[in-house]
This record gives sequence, C-alpha cells and structure tokens, in this order.
Amino acid sequence: MIQGPLTRLDDPDKVDVDPVHNEVVVPEPTMILVYPREANGNVAPIRVLEGPDTMLRNVYAAAIDPVNNLILVSGNTNRRQGQAYVLIFNRTDNGNVKPKAVIRGPQTGLTGTFGIRSYGPRGWILVGVNGPSNSFPFDGAFVGVWSVKDNGDVPPRWTIGGPYGMLKQPRGIDVDPKNKTVLVSDKVMNAVLTYSVPEVF
Repeated sequence: MIQGPLTRLDDPDKVDVDPVHNEVVVPEPTMILVYPREANGNVAPIRVLEGPDTMLRNVYAAAIDPVNNLILVSGNTNRRQGQAYVLIFNRTDNGNVKPKAVIRGPQTGLTGTFGIRSYGPRGWILVGVNGPSNSFPFDGAFVGVWSVKDNGDVPPRWTIGGPYGMLKQPRGIDVDPKNKTVLVSDKVMNAVLTYSVPEVF
C-alpha cells in the first residue's frame, strides 16, 4: 500500500505498472506520479511530472510504453466543449517538462478521452473516446489507434467501434497479442467487449 502525505496522492483513479523498469505510474488531475513498484507506506514519488509546460490538465489516464521508453497521457482540456488530448513524454521526464508530442484537434476525433493503453512492440497508442457530449448515450464512441510518432491534429490509424457501434463509454483497454484482439470495458454497456483487429498486431 502506498499512502500518506509524502506520496502526494490526492485523487488517484487509475494506475499502470511498468514491469520492465519496476515502476508504478499514477495519474492525478494535474500531474503524473511515479513510484518504485515495490514501494510501501508513506513513500515520496521518485519522479513527478507537474507544471504549466507539461500541459497536464484534467488528466484521466496514463500508460507506460516500456519498449519505447514513453509515458502516454489522456485527458480533457475542456470536457463541455469536447477538447481532449493525448500527451507523449519520455519515460524518465521529471518536473515541468514539455511533452515531446501532443495529439489533439478536430481531425483526431478526440471529443473526450478516457482509457489509454500502449502496445509498445508496434509503437501504438490505444485511446477510448466518447462520442459527442450532445449524443448521449454517446453514439459514435470508439477506440482510436495512433502511433507514438504522431504529433498534432492527426486522425487515428484505425478506429474500433464508431457510429452505430456498440461502444458507448469505453473506459479500460487491454491488448491480447496472442489472439490479436483488443478488449474494451464499457461503462454504459456494463460489459467487456472483445474485438479482432489483426492489423494492429
């Protein structure tokens, strides 16, 4: 258990584990905290991404890409106006550091981001995206796949779901390389859906 004032934990919602570098990454609304995987008790983070240059605002989730040494972050600059983003940092960045890449803009389709997952061997970023906020229950929600080399207003390489699809509010995302599938948990559906997407693998 990691708990106490030195941890700087205030409103944690999700975590990601880096088994290669033995670290745990915890997103907070305006910062990213990194701890040793075996930390226990009132332990200070070993790295903190925080400050105006980081562009971290309304952070929702973070994922580690240990293959490409990156931290991937999804969040929403303005949820009411459908302004969302994906930020890419170097894994060892610390302090008030600018992201090395920012994916956002109308062509991305990022109206509201939630879950994020990396698939390091191919350099993919998988992001759960709600449909427009005025289309409850979010018809048009999808999981988008971007490259870690993408930057700017870039459309996803692939989308899973989309208009008239079953996804409503995709949250958790995982990949199964052996079976070439992507697994998505959906808050509205109260279900886990499995999609066969061999092109991603």
